[in-house]
Amino acid sequence: MPRRAKHPPARIAVMLVNLESDRATLETLRLLAGESPAEIHGLFVEDIELLSLASLPLAREYCRLTHVEREVQAPELERQLRIQARAAEQALTSLASRRGLHCSFRTVRGVPATLLRETLEAMDLMLLGAVRHVLSVADYGPLTTRGRNVSRPVVVVFDGSESAQRALDVAAQLAHAGAHALTVLLVADTPDGIDAVHTQAEERLGRQPAAYREAVNPDMGEIIRQVQSTRARSLVIGRNEALLTPDNIERLRSQPGCPVVLVS
Repeated sequence: MPRRAKHPPARIAVMLVNLESDRATLETLRLLAGESPAEIHGLFVEDIELLSLASLPLAREYCRLTHVEREVQAPELERQLRIQARAAEQALTSLASRRGLHCSFRTVRGVPATLLRETLEAMDLMLLGAVRHVLSVADYGPLTTRGRNVSRPVVVVFDGSESAQRALDVAAQLAHAGAHALTVLLVADTPDGIDAVHTQAEERLGRQPAAYREAVNPDMGEIIRQVQSTRARSLVIGRNEALLTPDNIERLRSQPGCPVVLVS
């Protein structure tokens, strides 16, 4: 098709974590890939800092189900990581096969935030699986905004920059493909700047409806709190050197409680 000839396949890196959170991550990937050509690059990160902690004699793990505490054994942790990596690869390969997408997968060991920043350099999109528990649909009660029930939205951070514009396009695609609500978090350095980015976002979205929130000069902590308050289905954020520091990437992995899409 001429359209495919003009637009090379999108390069999408997917960081998978565990079976519990990967279901939400793979569903987000399914919507991202849509009908467009894409190259999927799966990534499973063995956290070198976690492995180093496991080798310490005082390291302990606590099971939330049995409430049993036991000594962490580094060989057992490595075995569990290999099992999780195999499960992640199988799930990702299965999805890619059903969609007819090219897929690769690799397991790497290192500091997650550093590896992810390096990977993002070569990708169009990066999808981060949530490290913590991702709430299912049944876990959420109805949300009400100005008297209306609203569904769990796709949330996008928008500051008017080029990467934010691309992020808004991706978020709009996600929301449309899944028939989900869209929430735009407007970000500016000053209150006066909010109106300008609001107008810009509305013009770019055209007729696609969206709810809007505002944040003046927020740090990553404030952005995550805003996202958590919406009980977001997924978070989309454009590449921003000020926001996407190693510390903030780690927070995006562990705190929002939903898949995060980073857009180059």
